[in-house]
Amino acid sequence: MHTRPGSFSWSEDLDESLNFWFWLRRTEGIDDARLLERLNQWADPGSVSAQKRQEASFEHQLKVRDHERWREYLPIWQAWKRAQVEQQVEDTHAQKPGDARTHYKSIAALDVRLRVQWVMAPFGERWVEGATAQARRQAILEAARALASLSAAG
Repeated sequence: MHTRPGSFSWSEDLDESLNFWFWLRRTEGIDDARLLERLNQWADPGSVSAQKRQEASFEHQLKVRDHERWREYLPIWQAWKRAQVEQQVEDTHAQKPGDARTHYKSIAALDVRLRVQWVMAPFGERWVEGATAQARRQAILEAARALASLSAAG
């Protein structure tokens, strides 16, 4: 979602290459330290423009596509992503319009820029399946509040 320049924005995504590293950790293909290293490489704090993010995303894709376990991962990724999208659609249809408006206004009031990447498991956990729509909205709001308090302190 985006509003006028200088205002808040947030985006949510499911990145195939990022999720590969979480899946690889789940299957004990890498340890937590290696996952953290990959997450830091993926985050690339210098990539702020949309074009830079697209270029970085392509580079990350190139890094994972030749991994020996990539083909093993793809069917799992496709099923997980499909389930996430289906759940998101169901949650959206079941959600009261007022809930969406309240969530939107809550984040807008914080005036932050936020990029959310949904992954197969939180860092440090081996595997977690899904969250409720309310839990996802709450997680985004908490992250936005944390960013807003950091901005206010700095």
